[in-house]
Amino acid sequence: MKVSKSFKYYSLMLALTLVMMLAMIVIMGGCGKKGPPEPPAGSRPPRVNDLGYGISKNTLNLSWSVPPLDEEAQLPITGFFIYRAQQPLSEEECPDCPIMFKIIGDVPVREWGSGQPLITFTDRIEPGYRYTYKVIGYSADGIRSRNSNFVVFTF
Repeated sequence: MKVSKSFKYYSLMLALTLVMMLAMIVIMGGCGKKGPPEPPAGSRPPRVNDLGYGISKNTLNLSWSVPPLDEEAQLPITGFFIYRAQQPLSEEECPDCPIMFKIIGDVPVREWGSGQPLITFTDRIEPGYRYTYKVIGYSADGIRSRNSNFVVFTF
């Protein structure tokens, strides 16, 4: 029994298509939550946990201290990124929606010797908004700490 050339061609194309579809399923499937890679424990800067604020007229004053190194965070902080999310009060609040932060500042850490004074950052704010601020420390290698506590208020 002789098989035609067109039958062989279509059989080969079908087999290639099935192999490619199987490869796509394997590649696209994956498992777990996707996100940026996390450095191993101990290889990141410590997290700021005392972010506070004060408001005077249309000026916000953020303040925090340089956190000490510990077992989980062993890289010294060389600077801080300041993030702000600003949402008009006219928009409905959505507790389950992601907060859209923008970097608004970069504060380098200086060598102070034994005493670590409070770090401060000033920002102009406008009435009619819901504000959320956070601070993230970074090391000389550019590795970032976890988020600080959030400062949330309406103005």
